[in-house]
This record gives sequence, structure tokens and C-alpha cells, in this order.
Amino acid sequence: MVRTSSLFSALLLLSACQKPAESSVTVPAAAPVKVAPFSLSVLRDEAPSGCTWLRLGSDGSRRALVTVDAACDGLQLAWSPDGRHAAVRDPAGSARGPGRVWMVDLSSGQGSAQLLPEEGLTGAVGFDSVGRLVALTAHTGELVRRDDVFLFEGRRIPIPELDEGAGLAHAYRLEAGAWKRIETVATRGDADAVFALATTEMLVSSTVAGDVDALAAQGLDEGSQDAARLDAVVPERGHDVFGGWARVESRGGPLFAWQTAGEQTALMMPVRWEVEDGHLGEPEGLALPAHSPVRALARGDLLLLAGETQARVYDLGSRRLAASFDGFRSVRFWPEPGSRVPRGATAASGQP
Repeated sequence: MVRTSSLFSALLLLSACQKPAESSVTVPAAAPVKVAPFSLSVLRDEAPSGCTWLRLGSDGSRRALVTVDAACDGLQLAWSPDGRHAAVRDPAGSARGPGRVWMVDLSSGQGSAQLLPEEGLTGAVGFDSVGRLVALTAHTGELVRRDDVFLFEGRRIPIPELDEGAGLAHAYRLEAGAWKRIETVATRGDADAVFALATTEMLVSSTVAGDVDALAAQGLDEGSQDAARLDAVVPERGHDVFGGWARVESRGGPLFAWQTAGEQTALMMPVRWEVEDGHLGEPEGLALPAHSPVRALARGDLLLLAGETQARVYDLGSRRLAASFDGFRSVRFWPEPGSRVPRGATAASGQP
């Protein structure tokens, strides 16, 4: 089960003290390393409070896909199976009402806003195998309970294990501009209520699905050789966030980063890997703020390290910097068609 960590959002708040720099793409001036072509999905803040979704190419191309009247921070994306359409969800809207989702034609760049279902708190939106938009919600209204069942629209829905916190979850499909409810099930009422829906298993892409390019991190034991080595090299981390060192395996060897503690963890600065003569050093040109969260993604021989508004692409073979991106949020590799396959756990609670 892969879910987006809410700790990453918390770390963004810690590193948001400064106004982001103007968006820019930089290729190292001194003998830039040659890498395979790639493209990135990025978000760019627009004054006074909008956000533009763009696709950036390694050749310097930049294509604006859609601009929405919502803040970039927290926006969630999903792609249709054929890669021709996408959904942009504003989870912050849930606090003001049902929230919104924009349907985007990636060929024309045209987008249209759609209110999310009014009944319940939307946990995710995504696409089914034929490209239809689906919304998953946790019921928030009053429910009629009788013994071990809920009475809902003439149906008797069994309550799981007589759980006092039980509720309902609904799945809706967008048809002709209107939401049609296609499934309702009882849940245990926890934060992951929408995972009880069979529809969840059928989504090929969701606004909170785990990124297939994300690298897994393994926490290091405090007394391990690697942890001691890192403590010696980094006596001052620049922050006092509770956690420990973690190891991230990649095709080019291990990467080390600080990892927050708790049930849900997230990587953050400082970051180190082996440089010349086997010494540990910060990746070339990384230079992220001390409190910055860090996402590590890899595709082929490319490593992407993304902070709040900065991202760096490296060649794993030479461990050299290939390109820098500043002033962009939520940077990730543009999904490949083959990566949009049913993943099972593709929804989460209504928390952004």
C-alpha cells in the first residue's frame, strides 16, 4: 500500500519562510553532462494566488498546460490511462465546501472546473481503466443505525464488527457533467475509509497515488557504521527535527538523508552520497535550505532530488549535475504510459 506522507506537507511549512525565487531552468555551464531526454511535471505559483501546471523538457522546452485559481501548495494530480487527460484537485477547497477538480485536456491545454460531490468528504479523485473520472468520499452526514446495520436509501448495510466509529464511504463517477454514485460500503470510520471501496482497486491513477519513480528509504540503526560516518561528516544538521539517518538505494549507489521519525516518515536535508575518493559529500549544486523536505526519484540513469521549490537532476553514472530547476513545486518525472496501471491502494483520507 503506497500513500503520500502528510509529513512531507508539514515539512513544506517549515521551509516556507522565504518567498520562492523566480522560476528558472539551469544547465551547468562547465561541460554539462549528457543524459537521456526527460520531461518533468511541475507547478508554478502565479500572482496573486493562482497556479500553473507545466511540462518541462530536458531540451529547454516549457509547455503550460492549465492555470487554476488555487494555490500550488497541496494541489494533487492524476492522469488518464491514455495520457491524454488529467485531473487537478484542490484539496484545500474541502474546508470551504465540496472542493473542486479541474479536468484538463493535455493536447489542447483546456481545463474546466467541476465541483466535487457534495455528500461526504472527498478523499481522492482518479481515473478508471476507460478514462472516466471517479471521486471517493467518506460520508460525513448523519446516519441511521439500527442494531448492526446502517439504513441508507432503503438499503440495510452491515456494520463491520459493530464498530462504534463506523461510517460509510461512497464512490462517484462523473457522467455528463454530474456525479453518479456507483458504490456505497460501510467502513470502520478510520482515516482511510475510502480504502474499503472496491472501486479504489480499479483506479489506474489517483491524486494521492504513490509515485512509481520514488525511491524507498531504509532507516539506519543509530549505532551503525554508516550512521556514525554521517554524524562525523555532518556534525551540524542545521535543524533539530527529531529522526535519524536513512539510506536510499539507487542504480548509482546509496544516497543518505535525514529521515523524520513517526508512523509516517519523510526525507529532508541534509543529503549526502559518496563523491571523489569515497568521501561523503553533498550532491553537486543541491544547495537546498536546511529545513527543506527532499523527495528522491529515479528513472533509468537519472536521479531527481526535489525540495519545496527547487529540484536537481543528476546522472547516476557520473554523479554529476545535469540540470537545475528553481521556482517550481511538486516536481516529478512526467509519467510514462506504462506506469499508469491499477495499483490497488490509490486513495487516502480527506487530509491533503
